[in-house]
Formats: sequence, C-alpha cells, structure tokens
Amino acid sequence: MNYKSTILKFIRTLVTTSLLLATAGFLVYVYAPEQYYTPAFPFLLVFFLLATLIIFHYMYKAVEKRPMRFVNIFILTTMLKLLAYMAVMVTYALLNREDARAFVITFFIFYVIFTSVEVIALLRVNSEFMQKGDISNK
Repeated sequence: MNYKSTILKFIRTLVTTSLLLATAGFLVYVYAPEQYYTPAFPFLLVFFLLATLIIFHYMYKAVEKRPMRFVNIFILTTMLKLLAYMAVMVTYALLNREDARAFVITFFIFYVIFTSVEVIALLRVNSEFMQKGDISNK
C-alpha cells in the first residue's frame, strides 16, 4: 500500500460522491419547492469534499506512523470535526434564520454521507496496515 495510490483512489471516490450529490441537489433545485433547497448547497459540497480530503490525509499519516493508536486518533479527530462542524452549522443558522432548516438538513445529509465514505476508506487503510504487519508501538 502506498500513499499515492490510496489518496488517488480516495479522491476518485470523493469526486464520484460529490457528483452524485450535485446531481441530487440540482434535481431538488429544479423540481422541489424553494424551501427545500439552500443557496449554500454548492459551498457545502465543496466544504465537505475538502474537509474530508484533509481529514483523510491526516488520518492516513497518523495510521501510517502508529497503527496501534488508530482508534484513539480516530475518536479524537471525529470529536474535533463534530465540534467544528456544529460551530459552522449553528453560526450559519443564526445568521440566516430563513434558510436554517434547509441548511441544517443539507448539512446533516452531507455529514452522514461524507463521514461514511471517510470511515470506510480509513477502516480499509487501517486493516491493510494491520495485515501487512506494519504494527509498531511507537
């Protein structure tokens, strides 16, 4: 397993996921009532794509250095990510009350989808490191 092939595969998965979400967002924009679509949709999509990529990179490097500490690093990263995401969501909702409902629902959907993609990829990476015997107690 090398970093370059893993990150390229992950980027392809993220781009595919983003394109599917963009298509779904376009359909909601065109066919659903206005109250179901947030104008922040494209920005949220880019935000989640970039945040997920950055977090995956950080987690990959952490697992590469210390595979036995994966769970600790994962829990800490997830907690910090959740707090940061909540701050973004609450701030936007307070500043844009008329769009708060659509924004929060979209944000939550993106959070679940992108976090699922990230966790699945990280579990694969961790299991590959563990199977390969790259276990160290550094």
